[in-house]
Amino acid sequence: MKKYTLKQLEGLETISQGQADDLKIEDGNTRVWLSRMTIEDGMPYNNQVAIEKLQDGCWSTIEEYEAI
Repeated sequence: MKKYTLKQLEGLETISQGQADDLKIEDGNTRVWLSRMTIEDGMPYNNQVAIEKLQDGCWSTIEEYEAI
């Protein structure tokens, strides 16, 4: 799975906003979210990226990492 950098994701338009994340990429089968929360908010790290895949009709998180 491709890992996006913070610069790449911040350069993209936000497609939609969730409670704590910005949807940056959606292609029908994959979604890439960039969190607006930080370590101080209780996240494991700053600039968390969550990659979701559509599997059997449900979105499942398949990877999370810190965008650098």
